[in-house]
Amino acid sequence: MTRNSIRLRLLLVAVMSIVATIAVAGASLVVFFERQVLRYVEQDLNIHWTELATAFGTEGEDGLSQKLTDPRYHQPYGGAYWQVSEGGRPIMRSRSLWDKELSLTESRESAERDKAFEIDGPDGSELYVIERQVTVDGEQGPRSISLAVALDHGQVVELRQAFGWDVTRVLIPIAAVLVLFAWIQLSLGLRPLGAVGHELNAVQTGQIRRMTRRFPNEVAPLVDSINKLLDRQENLVRKARDRAGALAHGLKTPLTILGGEVRRLEKAGLQDAAACMQEQLELIRNHVEREVARVRTSGTSVGCGAYAQVDETIARLLRLMQHMPRGERLIWQTDIPADLAVDMDPHDFGEVMGNLLDNARKWAKTHVTIQVVRKGDKARISVEDDGPGFSGNADGARPERGMPGRSDPGSSGLGLGIVEDILAEYGTSAEIEGNGRCHIAFEIPLCRSGPAHDTLKSEMQMSL
Repeated sequence: MTRNSIRLRLLLVAVMSIVATIAVAGASLVVFFERQVLRYVEQDLNIHWTELATAFGTEGEDGLSQKLTDPRYHQPYGGAYWQVSEGGRPIMRSRSLWDKELSLTESRESAERDKAFEIDGPDGSELYVIERQVTVDGEQGPRSISLAVALDHGQVVELRQAFGWDVTRVLIPIAAVLVLFAWIQLSLGLRPLGAVGHELNAVQTGQIRRMTRRFPNEVAPLVDSINKLLDRQENLVRKARDRAGALAHGLKTPLTILGGEVRRLEKAGLQDAAACMQEQLELIRNHVEREVARVRTSGTSVGCGAYAQVDETIARLLRLMQHMPRGERLIWQTDIPADLAVDMDPHDFGEVMGNLLDNARKWAKTHVTIQVVRKGDKARISVEDDGPGFSGNADGARPERGMPGRSDPGSSGLGLGIVEDILAEYGTSAEIEGNGRCHIAFEIPLCRSGPAHDTLKSEMQMSL
């Protein structure tokens, strides 16, 4: 996943919301737990206060009529404390307070009546306290006595921390499970978009012509729009081809008439004028043929889902070449695997092979060899003849475009130029060697949507 991934963004939002929810839930549980513990402590303090009030008197240890049951009262800073005050001055206290006193004046004024409250205790501790007033008979009349019991708040803190760790241990796996299911939900939810991408790639690479897979209602309108766009593009290409054919047909008559004028000028002895006009006519004719061939080219972006059967196409072209001048006298040798299809529009493949075979027919002395070899997921197609190589370079290599081609200075190399233009549409190029013999080869991907591929694809879908 990249930074621009929708899945990554949605997953980050899901993770953040899950973490925030888990954190709020954990904090809330800890707060509620502490509240319940404090409620329990308050109840415990009420029991301790009742016990102190019952034991309070002038007899027994420390003026109490009976010994209090909590052993922490007898341990210095033991965590449980009691104190008896009169007039704001302590008159008795537990041994656990040692040399300290419970400071109750300010807290008692701010605390609710009969409710527990917090104060600072001995040894830097915090205490949870209940203090109530009782009236007892004295020698000089009724006395107002304050009884207070306290428990160390640190125990509550320890319980809260322990409970917090327990809650964390429980919530972390829950968060992990929620993140996992969020990932699964996103994967399932975005899978149709991935399927749209695969289908578009298949259309672009020519595996299928249209997106035919069933998509959810939210994605189906997008797929329909894409299919309509592909239909419109195909119609535009078809119209462009028709217009190209009409243009070629419309220019044929004027060019023929001008050719007749060239012959008339030659008969009239105007050789220079005839040669100049003939040269311009050839330039016009070559330019028109070149542009018409470009318009007729489909390319990978237009020829989606189309494939060419190599052996059938070449066999048909060879039959045509043998009926053309010099074609019947040549020996045509072929080495082509049966049922081999390439990922190329049939018209484009026929245009390429037709120009290469016609080029060989014009220049071969006796032999022309057509060979097709599988190379991984590509097919290498080569046409070789025993005619002269290319002129224009000392080493016999292919000349620059527009320079005379082969050994004939009058040849413009129009056919090979058309071949190069068509192959460029498919992301490949022709390899031309011209030393002694002319060898022209190119590579094109094998078809992934031909009959064999369609059968294999159907079997895979049935197995799934």
